[in-house]
Amino acid sequence: MRFLLILLLFVSLPLRAAPLEVRVLTFNLRYITLEDLGERMWTARRDDAAAVIKDDGADFIGLQEAFRVMIDDVKARVPDLGETGVGREDGKQKGEYSAILFREKVWELEDGGTFWLSDTPEVPGSATWGNKVTRICSWGKFRHRALGSAVFVYNAHFDHQSQPAREKGAALIMQRIAARESKAPVIFMGDLNASPDNGAITVIKNGPPVLADTWPVMNPAVPATEAGTFHRFTGARGMGRIDYIFAGPEWEVKQASILHPEKNGKFPSDHWPVRATLALK
Repeated sequence: MRFLLILLLFVSLPLRAAPLEVRVLTFNLRYITLEDLGERMWTARRDDAAAVIKDDGADFIGLQEAFRVMIDDVKARVPDLGETGVGREDGKQKGEYSAILFREKVWELEDGGTFWLSDTPEVPGSATWGNKVTRICSWGKFRHRALGSAVFVYNAHFDHQSQPAREKGAALIMQRIAARESKAPVIFMGDLNASPDNGAITVIKNGPPVLADTWPVMNPAVPATEAGTFHRFTGARGMGRIDYIFAGPEWEVKQASILHPEKNGKFPSDHWPVRATLALK
C-alpha cells in the first residue's frame, strides 16, 4: 500500500521540460582564389568541409569567406540545412557571405537580415572605417519548432587590417544586439581577426549585454600554443585564436572545442572550426 501511494505521488508531479540545448559551429571556409592550387582548391576541399558540418550536426553554423557557389556546394551535400544571409558586395549574391546555416527541421527562421560594418550599415558594399574590404554581419531570429523557444544568432567577419574597423564593427554589433526586438537569448560568432586581448574583443565581452567567450570558459588551462584557430593550411595549433563563439548571459556553456579535421595532410580550410554547446540556464 505504501508503495502504491508513493507511486501515485510520483506520477502526479508535474514534469519539468529539459532546458533548451543548442550546438553552434563557426567555420571560415577559405574563399576561392587562384592562389590556392591542388589540394587547397575549393573543389578539392568541398567534400571534406561539408562532411565536417554534416558530422557535427550543429543547430547553427556560421560561415565566413563563403561565396554563393560554396554555400550551394555545402547545402547540396547537407540538404537539410536552411540559410540566411547575403553577399557583402551588393546585398544579393555578389561577394563573400557571412551566412548562417541552420537545421531547418528543428528551427524556423522568423526574421533576419544583414548590415554593413560602416557608418551606413544599411548601404550594401559600404566601408567607412579604414577597411579596404567590405565587412558585414548577418543575423537571424530562430524559433524552435517543438519547444517554441526563440534564439537570436549573429555571425560576422571582421577586417584583417584596420583596428578602428574591428572596434567600431564590434560596437555596432553590440548596439544591434542590445536593441533587438525581444530579450530572447543571443549567440554571436565569427572570424574576428583579433586575438583575445584585442580591443574589439573587449568591446564584446564588456557589453551590454555582457557576452561570454565560450572557449576559455571550458578550457582555462589550455595554452595558447594549442588554442589557435588559424593555421594557413599547415595544421599548426598555435598561430592565434581569432575565431569565436560568444554566448549571452542566458546561456550556460556546456562544451567548447576547436576541431582539427585532417586527412593525410589535407585540410578542409585554413581555419580550424570552433564549436560550442549551450544550454539555457
